[in-house]
Amino acid sequence: MQIVKLRKVGNSTAVTLPASVVEALHLHENDEIAVEIAGDRIILTRATSDFHDAWAAYQTIEPRYRTANRKLAE
Repeated sequence: MQIVKLRKVGNSTAVTLPASVVEALHLHENDEIAVEIAGDRIILTRATSDFHDAWAAYQTIEPRYRTANRKLAE
């Protein structure tokens, strides 16, 4: 695990990914990253077209299972 600091950028807060993480995941400037909150965790996922399709499907059923998902995330 690597620890990074949050930085203020305009009205937003940014986290800088270590070069080793960027290289391991083959990320590039302007790549899209999906951000998800699971309990007290922040999950970053490369946003591929497959991911976009899966995320859209998840969003349609998520309201029905919101409470169960939150319990599972704990």
